[in-house]
Amino acid sequence: MKIDIPDDVMQRAGLSDQEIKEIVAVSLYQLEKINGVQGGKIIGKSEIEFHEVVGKYGQTFSYDAEDLLDDIGRRVNEG
Repeated sequence: MKIDIPDDVMQRAGLSDQEIKEIVAVSLYQLEKINGVQGGKIIGKSEIEFHEVVGKYGQTFSYDAEDLLDDIGRRVNEG
């Protein structure tokens, strides 16, 4: 999916394409619509780097028991 944002809107906002991707990914993450891995994919970075971006926008990230189980399952399947 691509989102077309008119150049004049981008200029007024003063944001780069990457910053727009970050804002969208962080917003979806805050709304609990995506996880950190998916957020990283949106911005072209790792999950760890995505969480750094989340912090850059002054947000915290949640990591609960379900996230831990998902990570454990992913590692077992990769192993």
